[in-house]
Amino acid sequence: MWELRSIAFSRAVLAEFLATLVFVLFGLGSALAWPSMASPGVLQIALAFGLAIGTLVQALGPVSGAHVNPAVTVALLVGSQLSLLRALFYIAAQLLGGVVGAAILHQVTPPAAREGMAINR
Repeated sequence: MWELRSIAFSRAVLAEFLATLVFVLFGLGSALAWPSMASPGVLQIALAFGLAIGTLVQALGPVSGAHVNPAVTVALLVGSQLSLLRALFYIAAQLLGGVVGAAILHQVTPPAAREGMAINR
């Protein structure tokens, strides 16, 4: 419980939230089909996701480990590399960050480009 009071813990949870938010925002934003442009290819989308995760891990790794994915957090918890309290807060921050990132993307995307959002092609 002492962990909750430390600044490092708060910074790590905030870093997980921001990392997941940015990852979802940039990754899903790269997959949008704009009406005035050709649809992005699989390679372009994969590069966007890869560069986003690489940049986030490099920038936020020293702060929180930059798990970005709740599955990674659970794996570290099972492997006794993370406390239960920290894992729960990380997972909550990651889920919230993903939802906020998707909501921001939905709001900043023009309605014409939003038409096919969340539809697999």
